[in-house]
Amino acid sequence: MTLSITEFGLIRRSRDFPDVANSLTELQVSDAVFDALRNFVTESETDSVMTFFLQKGRECIRVKNYVGLLETKDGTQLEILPKAIDVEHARKTLLRMLRYLRNSPFRSIQSVHLGTSRLPLWEVFISLFLDEVIPLIMRGLQKSYVSRTDNQRFWKGKLELADQIRQNAFHAERVVTTFDEQTANLPPNRLLKSALEFVQLRARTVSNQIRIRQLLFALEDIPTSERIADDLRSVATNNRLFAHYQPALRWAEALLSGRAFGLTPGRYLTLALLFPMERIFEDYVAAGFKRYVSDGDVVIQESSQHLIDNHSGLRKFRLRPDIILRQNGVTTVLDTKWKRIDATNAAGNYGIDQGDLYQLYAYGKKYNATELVLIYPATDQFQKPLDLFGYDENLHLRVVPFNVNLPLEDAVLGVMNNEQ
Repeated sequence: MTLSITEFGLIRRSRDFPDVANSLTELQVSDAVFDALRNFVTESETDSVMTFFLQKGRECIRVKNYVGLLETKDGTQLEILPKAIDVEHARKTLLRMLRYLRNSPFRSIQSVHLGTSRLPLWEVFISLFLDEVIPLIMRGLQKSYVSRTDNQRFWKGKLELADQIRQNAFHAERVVTTFDEQTANLPPNRLLKSALEFVQLRARTVSNQIRIRQLLFALEDIPTSERIADDLRSVATNNRLFAHYQPALRWAEALLSGRAFGLTPGRYLTLALLFPMERIFEDYVAAGFKRYVSDGDVVIQESSQHLIDNHSGLRKFRLRPDIILRQNGVTTVLDTKWKRIDATNAAGNYGIDQGDLYQLYAYGKKYNATELVLIYPATDQFQKPLDLFGYDENLHLRVVPFNVNLPLEDAVLGVMNNEQ
């Protein structure tokens, strides 16, 4: 069973709210599912993912700004999606943004997958993994030479004298040698086999099931990994022979460890493929500016300046703005924040964090910028840029919306037009 909820949604027990229908913002679940999520929440490392609290004596869980997929021990899958008008729209938005998440297995998402938003995220994730494995199988499994010691009836390789004396004192017809043998029984191939067997138990669509069976047949002679952690450590070292395996291995690691970005499923879940929406938004916007702003120099996360220029002869507190745009001798610093602001709430400073303004001011001074831009996601309450903020006569700040529902190029041009 797949359940869907958007970030900052509320999860409660069904028996506490028997007459409330499920929606993208409120979800009523069984006791078993709620208990698994509550236990997951109370583990120290998940504080940033969900919050457990009491509401009029009844237990509740509030989702924070992580998106992705959780799976409980009974097979229930919980999709956490960006805010949107419906599930399909939310899935499509998330998949489109994940394409630009750095150092992730989503870089290969093709436009065809954006049309599968009616499918649960899990089936899309499986499909993406299979898309990476299929070319490897068609190309032929990578083999390599490994050292092997064996007691055989023929001489091959280097004689192991000590073992020969110990093992073959009464078997002169045998010889213990160490030799190099070419084999496909290697950590990368074992991990792919293990990951395929893992998703085979969970795939629900016919197309994914068929492709998994075909791939497993092609890997019939490869054993599964008996020590997944050891094999993962092995493939973490750079090996040019397996460079073309890296996209598939990133998926295998995420699937077999059941986690992403360091969040582990712990004792109560089988999967915790969650991603911080702040990071997704940051990489998405940065990729858009890098790709579609052609009349200037765009630098992502430049780190040439420090907040403190001299402390005991050293510079301290490196500054790393999201985007620096240099055009015609003018430097603009842009920073992204995945927060919701309200353009109608001037008395409450629109919900802007004062710390963000301090941060932008430091960026502006240290990078000699004349223009600062603070980018927030567009919402119903934030459709147009706020009035200009003036730090002083020479340094101004614009707060502008970025519409993630538009094509990336259109969203970037929308920000650029607001700057002109």
